[in-house]
Amino acid sequence: MIVVGMAALTSAAVVAQMTGRGASDVTQPLAFNHKRHIEEGMSCLDCHKGADQRAEAGFPPIRSCLLCHSEAKGTHPDEPKIREFAERKESIPWIRVNRMPGHVYFSHAAHVAYAKMDCRECHGEMKDRTEPVTRSQVDHLNMNRCMACHDSKGVSTDCLRCHK
Repeated sequence: MIVVGMAALTSAAVVAQMTGRGASDVTQPLAFNHKRHIEEGMSCLDCHKGADQRAEAGFPPIRSCLLCHSEAKGTHPDEPKIREFAERKESIPWIRVNRMPGHVYFSHAAHVAYAKMDCRECHGEMKDRTEPVTRSQVDHLNMNRCMACHDSKGVSTDCLRCHK
């Protein structure tokens, strides 16, 4: 009985780690302020390039950050770290917190480009976020929510469309 209980706990921990669900807050390498960047006129796709063309949105390459931050732009203590990463020829080591379960295929391109969904429908109001994302924002997405959205938009609900 103890072995079964330990196996269940281990499985739950592995699923939480793989999906980001149930995970604790992480510490991101920079105190990124989405609100400040959006106030500067940036959009989600300025940093998350390809989210309208690929399955994953991904993180911005350091060269994107350097378009504005190659020289000091503000007084935030994390801003010089951008140039330090660049000088060392390193990417900013962002920690991915948004993951779908391994058996679910999700394409940002299908949702952003084809369905014309706004990022906030899954990720919430990033325009108000002054702290970096440290916990999954997609925990609220489950099969019922996805099916309801697909039904309301007249999109296929064939299981094999999303489950691989």
